[in-house]
Amino acid sequence: MKRSKALLASLLLVFSLTGCAGKNESAVSSQGNTDSLKIGYLPSPGHLLYFVAQEEGLFKDEGLNTELVMFGENNSELAALESGKIDVGAFGSSELVTYLGDGHEITVFGGAMIAGHGLIVKPELVEGIPEEDWSLDLLKGKNIGVEGVDSGYIVYRSAAKKLGLENSIDFSIFADGADAYNSLKNDDIDAAILYAPYRILAEDEGYVILSNSGTVSGFEDHVCCRQATLTSSLEKDPDTYEAFLRALIRAYHFYKTEPDKTIKDVQKYVDVDEGSLRKDTYDYDSQIANPDPDITGMTNFYDALVDTGFVNEFDISHGLSAELYDKALNAVAAEDPDDEVYKYLLDYHKERDK
Repeated sequence: MKRSKALLASLLLVFSLTGCAGKNESAVSSQGNTDSLKIGYLPSPGHLLYFVAQEEGLFKDEGLNTELVMFGENNSELAALESGKIDVGAFGSSELVTYLGDGHEITVFGGAMIAGHGLIVKPELVEGIPEEDWSLDLLKGKNIGVEGVDSGYIVYRSAAKKLGLENSIDFSIFADGADAYNSLKNDDIDAAILYAPYRILAEDEGYVILSNSGTVSGFEDHVCCRQATLTSSLEKDPDTYEAFLRALIRAYHFYKTEPDKTIKDVQKYVDVDEGSLRKDTYDYDSQIANPDPDITGMTNFYDALVDTGFVNEFDISHGLSAELYDKALNAVAAEDPDDEVYKYLLDYHKERDK
């Protein structure tokens, strides 16, 4: 427990500082250089495709000179993309839909994180209640903290609406996961929707994961962070971004076949002990990462954001593309047609990117 608390304190400090670090990034953007990329990320196991590709030399194998730039939350990362401080990054699906709705010229062209959020409650809320009876009904009249209008918030807000609980549960929006979790610890709120690795750290501290977002009806294995860049950059250097996707596809294969080495790679970017990180990366979701852009999943999220009133209707299709991913996946899969991981990705692509 003491180690968990120390790790949590360390991670909260990192998260509180990284947004500023991203804003103060002084290096010149590499946009226009066809073999160099500055990649924005959050220190979460959901962004492990970057970590594996970087540590295992997969970016280098594709002829890419890459630098990973850490951020504390999505808005500062998106601002860095538009100001040229990074070239590409993994951004929350809800934030991307909102940005596209506001007319920003960005394109979602790949995937990063899948699900990865937990609804965290105080243990007394479920005391004496069988786990099979745990549900959102337990939060009637309660206050749930969320990190902005992120993926987990949309999942649970939509679920509450479907259950007729929209007016029975209050959602409080915080700047980031650290603020939401601190408010839970200070008894300012009754529950919090936290993304990995906060959910495992909260569980290690004695809180309870009421449910994981990828198990919510209608949002099974929902999209979370997506690969996005400026539309102009994608049009100017398609070969660079196709190579980038090939590296992520190979990183996914590594994640599925080399769990021990994957955890070691992730630990270099996410300061959580190995046992807890393994649970958060491999046990709580059917998969916490996937390089597929999942056009279907993004469209479903757009529908949910419209339904909950966060965005007005617009044509989202112009901001979603699976073209480069299709080329990258088929090129990698052709190298080993019998590989089960690549066959899974091909089937997933056919189903999700129609």
